[in-house]
Amino acid sequence: MSKLKNNKAITLVALIITIIVLLILAMVSINLVMNGGIINKSKSAVDKYSQEEVQEQIKLAYSEWQMGQYTGETQTASAFIQSKLNSIYGAGSVTSVEESNGTFTVSFANGKVYSYNVATGVAAKVKTVADLPDATPGQANTTENTKYTSNNKTAVIPKGYTLDATETSIDNGLVITKDGNEWVWIPVANVTDLYIENTTEIPWTMYETSEDNAVVTRYASKSEILTGQTRTTPGATSDYREPDTLGDIPPYMGGGKTDKLEANYTAAGFSSFNDMATKLKDDYKNMLDSVRKYGGFYVGRYELSSAGTKKGEASLTNTNWYNLYSACKGIDNTNTSIETRMIWGCQWDQVCKFISTYKEGNETKNRSLTDSTSYGNYKDSTGNAAVVVEEVNKYGSKQVTGYSDYWKANNIYDIAGNCCEWTQEASNTSCRTARGGSSNSNAPNLPVTYRYYFMYPTDTSNLITSRPVLYLK
Repeated sequence: MSKLKNNKAITLVALIITIIVLLILAMVSINLVMNGGIINKSKSAVDKYSQEEVQEQIKLAYSEWQMGQYTGETQTASAFIQSKLNSIYGAGSVTSVEESNGTFTVSFANGKVYSYNVATGVAAKVKTVADLPDATPGQANTTENTKYTSNNKTAVIPKGYTLDATETSIDNGLVITKDGNEWVWIPVANVTDLYIENTTEIPWTMYETSEDNAVVTRYASKSEILTGQTRTTPGATSDYREPDTLGDIPPYMGGGKTDKLEANYTAAGFSSFNDMATKLKDDYKNMLDSVRKYGGFYVGRYELSSAGTKKGEASLTNTNWYNLYSACKGIDNTNTSIETRMIWGCQWDQVCKFISTYKEGNETKNRSLTDSTSYGNYKDSTGNAAVVVEEVNKYGSKQVTGYSDYWKANNIYDIAGNCCEWTQEASNTSCRTARGGSSNSNAPNLPVTYRYYFMYPTDTSNLITSRPVLYLK
C-alpha cells in the first residue's frame, strides 16, 4: 500500500513538472512568434509575393498590348495596362501613366506605385511619399528626403533642407530653409490643373528652319484655373502658352531679336536656340512629373534677389528676362535632389489658389484675389498693409524683400505688389508675361492674379523682377 502511494505521488509530481515544462515551452514559443519576427517575416513573404505578382502582371499586360498591335488593338499602352490591371485587382484600383518614352508609372489605390521600363523589361516598386521618414522641425536630413504632415496634408522636405521649427502649418505656408534661402510649400491636389496632355506631339512651328521644327511636346499648360483665361499650345502666334520660345520683335515695335539672339539665350544658360526650346520643354515635363509624384512644389518665400530668395535683400531689377531666368536657375544648383527655375505661369495660378484661403484656428477663411490692397505693397494699400513703419510711409514704393509682415499671404511675401514678377509664360510672338502688380500701381486694377502681357523679354525696369520655384527630382 505504501508503495502504491509513492508511485501515485511520483506520477503526480511528474505530471506537474510536465505541465510546467509545457507552459514554459508555450511561453517561449509565443514570445518567439510575437517578438522573434515570425509573423512579420511571414507577412513580409506575403508582401514580397504580392509585389512580384503585380510586377509580373504589369509585364504580361504590356506584352499582351504589344501582341494586340497586330490584331487591331487601338488603346494606348498606358490605357491597356490600366484596363487590364483593373480587371484583375478591381475596377478603379489602378491608374497607369506613361511618364516618358518607354516608361510607365502604375499607381494603386492603396498607395503602392510601380514603374515599368520597356527597354529593360524591368517592373519595380517605386518609393512613394508614404515610404519617406518623418521630418524633424529645425533639423536637416542630409541623407534623404523626408515628409511632414499637418492639416491632413503632406509636404516633402528635400534632402539637405530644414523644416522651419515655427512655420509648419501647410495650410498657412510651411517653410523650409537652406543657406538662408526660404521656400514655401504649395500643395497641388490635382496635377492636371497644371497641364493638358495632347494625344499627339505638338511641333513648335513658329519658325522657318527644320531645326526650329525639331522640338515637339505633348504637354501644354491648361487655361487658367482661376479666371478661365485661355491658354493655347506651343508654337502659336497669339494668346498665352507654355512652354514656348519667342520670335523677333515686330518692326513696327522697334524690331530686335529675343530668344534667337545668341547673347540672350547664352545669358539664360543655353548653348543654342534649339537647346533652349528643348530644355524648356524638358523642364516643364520634369516639373509636372515632380508635382504628380510629390503632391506639390515650393515657391520662393521672397522675390528674387542677387542672393537668392532671402529676406532683407534688394529685389533683383533693372535686368532682362534672360538674366533673371539664369539667376532663378542658379540657386542651390549643386544639389542633385532638386531643381530651381523661374516660376511658370501655371504655377503662379496655383500659388494664387493656395493663398485664396487660410486657417485661423480651426476656421477656414477666404482672401480676395481680385483686390490685394490689404496684403500687398501698392500706392493704395489699405489696413495693416498701409501702416506707418519707422515713422515713414513705406507702402507705394519698392522695398527690400520681406520688408513688412503685412505684405504677405500664407507666408509668401510680396506676391502682390512691390515688384511685378516675370514668369516663363509666353504671349503673342515675342512677349513673356509678368504677374502680381507693383508698388506704383493701384491694387484693384493690378491684383495678385494680374498679367502684364505685352512685355518683351529684353525690357528692363526697376519694378520688374521674378520669383523662383523649387521642385524635387
